[in-house]
Amino acid sequence: MDGVEDDRVSTRGFGDGSTYERGRPGYPDEALALFARSFGLEAGKRVIDLGAGTGKFTRQLASFGVEILAVEPSPSMRAELERTVPGVDLADGSAEAIPADDASVDAVFVAQAFHWFDPDRALTEIARVLRPGGGLGLIWNERDESVEWVHRLSQAIEWPERRPYPADRDYRAVVSAHPDFVDVSRHRFPFHQTLDHAGLMDRLASTSYITAMSAAERTAFLAPLAERVSELPETVDLPYVTSVYTARRFTDSRA
Repeated sequence: MDGVEDDRVSTRGFGDGSTYERGRPGYPDEALALFARSFGLEAGKRVIDLGAGTGKFTRQLASFGVEILAVEPSPSMRAELERTVPGVDLADGSAEAIPADDASVDAVFVAQAFHWFDPDRALTEIARVLRPGGGLGLIWNERDESVEWVHRLSQAIEWPERRPYPADRDYRAVVSAHPDFVDVSRHRFPFHQTLDHAGLMDRLASTSYITAMSAAERTAFLAPLAERVSELPETVDLPYVTSVYTARRFTDSRA
């Protein structure tokens, strides 16, 4: 990746929880309803929000009355999550070292984070903490670049050159290849985020490789973007395509 080294993105790219919280959207109701139907989300179920960030997905999960363990490695993100979802069970941890007992949860969710994981190690660790037959849910909001002004904005932030992961990857093959998961499926939903100019700038500034820049680099990088944003209507609907994956922890019927 040009411009910012991978280790800087992984260690510093999510060090600004407040900008992430202001700039990033939640997730469509249809996606949450799909997870609820697939995994029977209800009071008494125990779930993990893995790579929980500032709690965008955590607070939507909470509406089902489930018991949530939010796991997040970034101190800044954890601080913001603690503020936005007070009282949540929150832990420092990673996808490759989840702070939970074997077979202790009914579902694990990963919102906008699985692309940062070592997939094989993460899936093995997720399978460890899931009860047999438990659910895995992955979800991403991806900007809909088929819309011309969104495509131009992605070009302006140098996403094609700098992007730290392939945004259009189909993860069905990745999850299906792991021996501990079955019944892998993908669904896609249209979604949008209504933003004013300040909100759109926060959305751009929350991009991992931009956040990972030094303060001086970031200011210089964002200045021409602010000019472009100022030319847009006062309020815009930023369109996304939300990809949702569901899978089940393999259950050996002979056991």
